[in-house]
Amino acid sequence: MILNMYSEIYTLIQEAIDTGATIEIVYSNYGGEQSIRKLSDVEYSEEYGNTHITAFCHKRHERRTFKIDRIERVTFLSGGYAEEDNSAQSAIITPMNQDIPYRFNPNKRIFNLYGEDYNY
Repeated sequence: MILNMYSEIYTLIQEAIDTGATIEIVYSNYGGEQSIRKLSDVEYSEEYGNTHITAFCHKRHERRTFKIDRIERVTFLSGGYAEEDNSAQSAIITPMNQDIPYRFNPNKRIFNLYGEDYNY
């Protein structure tokens, strides 16, 4: 069930990337504080891969990076296939920090939480 909800979030994010849609997300930061963000020009993060997205955040007026497993809801504001079908317009999840499949990239440098470089 939880994996299904995360699949819906990933599906909606992929749709936003494919269509160039503007979305609104409910996002919880590392400390658990929630905020609502309006995002445009959404894409997967070049630095972190498909576990993060980068987008123009209308709240901060700059490109920001968001960890997908901290996104609790996605709603389309403009564009996207889901806008035509209101029943599929948003997905909501409440559990946090669930395992999400990660595609390992051997060309990516490895750092620990404190920024120490493991590729010598």
